[in-house]
Amino acid sequence: MANDYGYFGSGSTGYAHYKQAFDRNFGGSSGGGGGHRPPQRNNGNNNGGGDNSGCGILLLIAVVVAVAWIILLSM
Repeated sequence: MANDYGYFGSGSTGYAHYKQAFDRNFGGSSGGGGGHRPPQRNNGNNNGGGDNSGCGILLLIAVVVAVAWIILLSM
């Protein structure tokens, strides 16, 4: 039972298939044949907005403008 890799089979062939799938999915550190590594989530676009792509800063600017407008109208 120790050499059973479930869906991938058993023995050395099962392990080879399991290891190949694991490396493909999770970026293995060893092995031949240049696998594909998925791109990083932050690819150098430093827009300061995180996942919202700058929506937070635009909302902040809108609030500041609205408060300034209210203060100017109340004078």
